[in-house]
Amino acid sequence: MDSFEQFSSQSLDDWLSYLESIHSRSIDPGLDRMNAVAERMDLTPLKKSVIVTVTGTNGKGSVTNLLAAFLMDAGFSCNLYNSPHLLKFNERITVNGRMVSDEELFSAFEYIEMLRLESGVTLTFFEFTTLAAFHIFCLNPSDYLILEVGMGGRYDSVNILDASLAIITNVALDHMHFLGDTREEIGYQKVGILKKGGKLIYGEENIPGSVEREVQTLGAECILAGRDYTYSVSDTDFEFRDGSGTVSSIPLPVIPPGNAAMVLSALHVLGVEVEPQRIRDIIAGFCMPGRFQKILNDPPVYVDVGHNPHAFRYLIERMRRLRARSEVSRFTAVVGMLRDKDYSAALNMLAAEVSALFLASLPGSRGETADNLAGALSVQNCAVSRYNNVDEAFEAALRDAELKGGTAVLVAGSFLTASAVMSHIASDQ
Repeated sequence: MDSFEQFSSQSLDDWLSYLESIHSRSIDPGLDRMNAVAERMDLTPLKKSVIVTVTGTNGKGSVTNLLAAFLMDAGFSCNLYNSPHLLKFNERITVNGRMVSDEELFSAFEYIEMLRLESGVTLTFFEFTTLAAFHIFCLNPSDYLILEVGMGGRYDSVNILDASLAIITNVALDHMHFLGDTREEIGYQKVGILKKGGKLIYGEENIPGSVEREVQTLGAECILAGRDYTYSVSDTDFEFRDGSGTVSSIPLPVIPPGNAAMVLSALHVLGVEVEPQRIRDIIAGFCMPGRFQKILNDPPVYVDVGHNPHAFRYLIERMRRLRARSEVSRFTAVVGMLRDKDYSAALNMLAAEVSALFLASLPGSRGETADNLAGALSVQNCAVSRYNNVDEAFEAALRDAELKGGTAVLVAGSFLTASAVMSHIASDQ
């Protein structure tokens, strides 16, 4: 399609394909293109919201969604922007708990495309869809606006809006081609969401010096895990402590307890009071699709979107906990990963914990092949097989698990891998 005038489809898939074709690069950090279009928009309604921006190597989605759940339970209206999605693009934009409709997306896309053409710029897919989300949020103002960073922070699309509260979940080595080769460099990019005089929650005790220096430069306040708030975990629950007191006997969440602790700290910073029993109830009932989610019972199948070594460490903790409780005797794993991830370290960690790896090639320019994944393995204690796609790998893993009693299947490595398996199961049902 040469121009928007030639584009008249009302199919969401066609729209999304069109948006992917506008800019020459799928990832192109920078805010100039965003600002060129945003200047033609009236973003005033968004500036009336308390904006919370969340970045980090892992855990962004679980933190943003749990925080939104608490805020809405407390009676506040809350809009939420996440990425990527699992099954449907609409998942990325929720208005006070409601996923937006295709019709709302079409209208927003048409509006942003009109402004883009007037501005004479191209936009990446993420830039375009972020502006569309902002337009939808302007039409549906809220008390709180929670934004998940796509990558990094300093030059990420959501950062054209100033955060009232910034949250960095953690800093590990990921997206190094764009963000830098060290935690210091990556931390500097992530702390770019912090504004002058603002507040930052940092979710690890080991804070990079680059983040600390930026906090000082901006005259900001840093609420640091292990210093300003702490949590301790037992086999069945965890305890949270900060300046406002202690909440004990909180059920272990489906997400890492450290992520839940960040959210409880954020509520305190935002001045939102929640009764201890309500904290327990909300965390106990919180479900985050694709986060060690059990999607089949016989044989047990768990799906997780973890896609780097940092995330795989948490997965291994969950697997060991299930084995210790004798809920599962052994695990096998279906894994498909992107070529720009540190899949060698992640796969070798996982291979030491499972009896078999069913490796799948992922589609697209960023998808890695099963052959290359297998070539990165040095651990020798598990069987390895390779498949052309996730469906084939998953079917083989199911057959294997059905033959071996007490075996559970873990699906991990990418949002694409998790989505493929969840869609496969849904189509069978």
